[in-house]
Amino acid sequence: MKLFRNPYFQKIGKIMAVFILTILVSGASIRQMVIKTETNSDTKYIAENQIDLILKEEENENIDTFIKDNEEQIRFFAKMFDIDYEIAIQKIREINVDASNFNEYNIGLIKDFDGNVLTYNSIDRGILEFFSSLENTNPELVTNKYQPGDKNPEYTEALVQYFSTLYDNVDYKLMLSIGAAESGYYTASTMLYKNNIYGGMGSGGLIAYKNIEYGVWQYIKKMSEQYYAKGLNTIESIGYVFCPQMINGVKTVSSHWISLVTKALETYNYEIRYVSIAQLNDLVNNEINEI
Repeated sequence: MKLFRNPYFQKIGKIMAVFILTILVSGASIRQMVIKTETNSDTKYIAENQIDLILKEEENENIDTFIKDNEEQIRFFAKMFDIDYEIAIQKIREINVDASNFNEYNIGLIKDFDGNVLTYNSIDRGILEFFSSLENTNPELVTNKYQPGDKNPEYTEALVQYFSTLYDNVDYKLMLSIGAAESGYYTASTMLYKNNIYGGMGSGGLIAYKNIEYGVWQYIKKMSEQYYAKGLNTIESIGYVFCPQMINGVKTVSSHWISLVTKALETYNYEIRYVSIAQLNDLVNNEINEI
């Protein structure tokens, strides 16, 4: 047919062929770009999931390792505060849900007034503060079952030494001496029955604490926060507030109290012996482990 032999139509035919070929090639390129984009998106999604998984595993490893390594301390404080151990573990996990915020010296992630997470001087102090915070924020978890104090003076003295290590601004020798002066060297039945070794008084008389561990902690905590933190760190300065007397209308420290504490200080003038809960538990089991 002459129609298709016409140079004009032949030229148009070539142009159409090139146009169609261009569309086909462009379509293939676009498809490859889409596939590549989808592949990159899938790769990015998989990578993000892997990172999340790694972080989750790291978080679990941190918490699991912490609980395993410090189970003895956690059980000790759970018993002292009278909070169920398993519930305490659950709360630890709930608080430490973000691996990047995990702080083994402050598992409760307790903050100061400016909102900064505090770091305590030891893992044990951090665990103690966690339970103290839990007691204040979740009082329904605390049963407050009363248990008369241990009648073993050595165990009570060991508790004073141990808690003194958790508050690094107190002198364990002076803490032992004041406690001894107040409680007849940790043998006064009335005070031990109420787990009160320092003679702390309330509106109803001698304060009763739920167990001897809790009572000794309250004593050391009070001395740390209300005395040493205010610069009262000698027998005389502590006694002026702790055991004052009036002479001719003038407030002064009781000379009798000074004498009792000074004498006790001669007895307790030795290096600290009990610095861990493992040692306390050994002592309870009659396996005294001195350092």
